[in-house]
Amino acid sequence: MFRKLHLQLTALCIAITGLVLAVLSCICLYISESGIRSQDYSSFLSSLDTMYRNLEQQVSLSHTWIRQMEHNHRFFLRITDNGAPLFFQEFDDTSIPQKLWSAAEEKARRDFGLDLQDPGPLRALTRYEKFTLEYMKERYNASVGLIPRGDGYIGITVLQPLTQTETRILRQRLAFLSADLAALVLLGIFFWHFTKRMLRPLAENRKKQMQFVASASHELRSPLTVILSNVDAVKSGAMKGDSRFLGIIESEGKRMSRLITDMLQLAGADNRNWSVHPKEIELDTLLLQVWEQFEPVATSRGLRWEIALPDEGVPHCVCDEERIRQLLSILIENAFGYTPSGGTVRLALSVRSGIAPSDALNAKARRRNLARPFRSRRLAHRDSLCIAVSDNGPGIPDEQKEAVFERFQRLDRSRTDKAHFGLGLCIAQEIAHLHHGKIILSDTPGRGATFTVVLPLFASSR
Repeated sequence: MFRKLHLQLTALCIAITGLVLAVLSCICLYISESGIRSQDYSSFLSSLDTMYRNLEQQVSLSHTWIRQMEHNHRFFLRITDNGAPLFFQEFDDTSIPQKLWSAAEEKARRDFGLDLQDPGPLRALTRYEKFTLEYMKERYNASVGLIPRGDGYIGITVLQPLTQTETRILRQRLAFLSADLAALVLLGIFFWHFTKRMLRPLAENRKKQMQFVASASHELRSPLTVILSNVDAVKSGAMKGDSRFLGIIESEGKRMSRLITDMLQLAGADNRNWSVHPKEIELDTLLLQVWEQFEPVATSRGLRWEIALPDEGVPHCVCDEERIRQLLSILIENAFGYTPSGGTVRLALSVRSGIAPSDALNAKARRRNLARPFRSRRLAHRDSLCIAVSDNGPGIPDEQKEAVFERFQRLDRSRTDKAHFGLGLCIAQEIAHLHHGKIILSDTPGRGATFTVVLPLFASSR
């Protein structure tokens, strides 16, 4: 699926880029070719003027002078005296056929009324016309002129092949084509790797979704199997003690309910539609309440349950109180579950100082956050609050520290605690991200793991 999409995206990018290059190349070629033709034609006209002025001043025409003019200006000349070709030109072996000379003279006679054979009443001034002629699929710059000389006249036919001009244009077109093809090849390689890199997250997400569905199906199948087997036992009446079976059914049903709730929360996080109700709270007071809430649980498990708060006042934090409670509950339950009896779990709050703003800025930022919370990740200042949940349990190996935040990941697969499905830390991380914060996992000095939640004091919006 993704391979086909990769090929299609690459082909689409190459096609669009090729079309853009083709359009731009055609525009550039048109401008350049127009400039080349205009430049060559202007040079042709300048050469004509020079040649006709020289002819007017020449008393006699020599073969050497004619050949020099042809060489200097890339001309082919045919000169007639009162309609008769010059004697030495009758023996010239040029590449211009007689029909081409006749075609040029006929065009001058038909279009401009300039007839070398019958010029009519002679004028005192030189008269010549210039035009473009096409003969046998080749193009020429041409000119036909009459120069009065005594009682007669001299007729001149000039042809300049456009072969060099067309060759320059052809070479330029081939150069543009080669450059476009090379650019398409390089861009094709770039688009191949670029689209592959762009699709990689989609492929990984799809793989994770498939793994998530498979893991969720497995987790749901286990309590469902237990429920159905106990229902069958109750229905058959083969065994007494229905209340015990009903208790098992109720327990497994609650377990399924917790799993479905966790999955729905993660689905809400993936769709970015989690509802939050931020307000300004005293985080140290919240931590005291959470500590008191879990004190009986710690006592029942034989754990030492500690809390550490700053001596000085803690700045207010704009956040969703219920979501933060949920995050702390996940981290604390996780620490309780992995800490052996007699161990210690510690809940601590600290302030990480950065660039402290003025009191006026604090008040302004708080008002702005209460009005428009969580719309931007730009912070009013760099101060942040750190909540650490540490334990002295078995700890987490370095190679598994990133994996613990993935879905359905549990370090100890042999744990019999069915209340956890490997989704808690993933949900906690999503809650931290929702508050523009993060969770940092580190080792507890001595032994164990420490989860530190870093929350900005203000998530200010513009």
